[in-house]
Amino acid sequence: MISLRKINSLLIAILVLMLVYHALLAALYFFGIIGYMPDFKITGRRLFYPLVLHIIISLYLYFKEKSKSKRYSNLIKETNQQLITGICIIIFSTLHILNYSWGSVSDNTELFTTLSHIVVDNLLFVSIALHLRVSLPRLLISFGFLQGKDDYANAKSKINKIILVLLIIIFMAEAIFYIGGIL
Repeated sequence: MISLRKINSLLIAILVLMLVYHALLAALYFFGIIGYMPDFKITGRRLFYPLVLHIIISLYLYFKEKSKSKRYSNLIKETNQQLITGICIIIFSTLHILNYSWGSVSDNTELFTTLSHIVVDNLLFVSIALHLRVSLPRLLISFGFLQGKDDYANAKSKINKIILVLLIIIFMAEAIFYIGGIL
């Protein structure tokens, strides 16, 4: 029988692929390479159900294993970081959806609406990045890709660098989009 941890790992892999696609579309739109596409909303909606299932399984595993992990303080810190950033992702995803249901970024003529999009989106990006910097190395362990003594630390370092580059790209894309809109 497949464990909940493996199911959750599979959900994470699916969510990461869908999130990367969604972020890629957004970055291409912000850089002015593509126009608005219905895929923005469709991909966002398709993220919802696997995300809810991931949240339920993760919370179940968190509370089930919380009492067992008293000896591993670093593991507890990372698990708590996942919990806190997961809660932030839920909050900022909800605000992100509400923001875009009230008006798309191309409709922003009011300063408040534009600032709301910028602040909420960037807080969502940072929350996802902090969540993934812990989740992705653990995902690689779950799938058996990291088995050596230093594999986890090396993977974590490389993943942190990749996430930082992706954050810089999306921040630049937003800055170009919004500054270009002002000019």
